[in-house]
Formats: sequence, C-alpha cells, structure tokens
Amino acid sequence: MKSKLFALLIAIVLMPFGLMAEAAEEIVTPKESLKVAVERLISIAGNATLDKDQKKSLIIDVVNEKMDMQVLSQRVVSRHWKKSSNEDQREFIGLFTQVVVNTYFSLLNEYTNEKVEYLKEEIKKKKYAKISTNIVMIDKKIPVTYKLVLRKGKWRIYDFSAEGVSMISTYTNDYKSTLKRGGLAGLIKILNVKLAKQ
Repeated sequence: MKSKLFALLIAIVLMPFGLMAEAAEEIVTPKESLKVAVERLISIAGNATLDKDQKKSLIIDVVNEKMDMQVLSQRVVSRHWKKSSNEDQREFIGLFTQVVVNTYFSLLNEYTNEKVEYLKEEIKKKKYAKISTNIVMIDKKIPVTYKLVLRKGKWRIYDFSAEGVSMISTYTNDYKSTLKRGGLAGLIKILNVKLAKQ
C-alpha cells in the first residue's frame, strides 16, 4: 500500500502543468502538453530558493489552472452531488481544492528526480484523453495513467491512477462514511474543521 501511495505522489509531482501562454496558442495534444509540463514542475520541486509560501502559492495556481476540480469533485462524492444545493457544491469545490493543495504541498519534498516514460495516448470523442506513462524509479517502473478532458481549449486532468489506485477512488474511500452519515453538507462541516486546524 505504501508503494502505491508513493506512486500517486510521483504522479502528482509529474502532473502536466502546461505552458503559461498555452491558452493563447493552438491546442497541443495531451501527450505534448504532458511532456512540456513535467519539466516545469520538476524545476519548481527542485528549486531551493523557493520558501514554503512560494511553493504553496505555485501549487495553488497550478491546481486552479490545470485540474478540473469540478469534475473531480463530482466524481469523488458521486450520487451525493446531485442531491446537494448549488451553494454546497461550490463550497465543497473550494474546500476540496484546499485539501488537494495541502496534500501536494506536504508530499512534494519526497520527489527524488524520478524520470518519466511516455507511452500510449488515446483520445475519445475529441474530448477525453488517456495517457499511459511509466515512472522510472531506481529498482522498478510504476505505470501511471492520466485522464484528461478538453474544456475551453485546454486539456485538464480529472483523474490519474498508479498501480491500480486512482485519485478519485482514494478520496471517495476517505469520504464514504462521512457522506453516508451526513451527505455533502456533513462532509463540508468536517472539512472546514480539519482545514481550520492546518
């Protein structure tokens, strides 16, 4: 289990972040976006001149820009999404974004210059993409699959999996019992308390 969680960490570190000017240029393929993006985040992870606040600020920008937090949030809470008010939905997206940012920030220092092999790219309906990669570690290769959706001219991540463990399933399992007891509103209350302590 520990190796799977570490694989997810590496997948987080190697997420596609895209070029700053990408929105103003023609759409590149998901794989091309991934290749360019990896180098950017690796440089951030290895930049010793950045303090904690600067790194966290960069992570926040990246999550807001390159992850589809609405799609991710909907899939994490599943059927509870449609049962919730628009206000609760918006609040959960904001809180869950903080959870994701805090998780990335706390684990970022574990990155130790792993490399990436880019394998197969599949595009369905000109909107959904799946990219297969390998995270090359010292003693093994860990397969990581990214899922992206094309929205407003940008490929955004909504899930990825490493060794059978996906980001969506990980958070869904974490929140399952809370959602069963109190729905999305109950989960929002708990996240507010937890985040206030951090």
